[in-house]
Amino acid sequence: MTQVPSIAANAQKSITYTQHAEKRMLERGISKAEVVQTIAAPLRKILAQNGREEFQGWIERAGKQQLLRVLVEGNLVILVVTVMATSKFEKYGVSP
Repeated sequence: MTQVPSIAANAQKSITYTQHAEKRMLERGISKAEVVQTIAAPLRKILAQNGREEFQGWIERAGKQQLLRVLVEGNLVILVVTVMATSKFEKYGVSP
């Protein structure tokens, strides 16, 4: 796992990434800066399965807006479990 400081309002929090999350970020071309920005200033934050939270935010890929979904666990230390970008806005209840 890789740990980087959070730019979120609560400076006591840090963000840690699972190997799975880091692999998905590499495969999907999602940067840690985009993940941190989404956690720090989400479009919205919703409850997910298994007690996890999902932070959602906008990113741009190939001139098109996509929804970045960041699934996390934890409170004082945020563990990023996985990340994904999608253009299926309606499926996730958002509109650009």
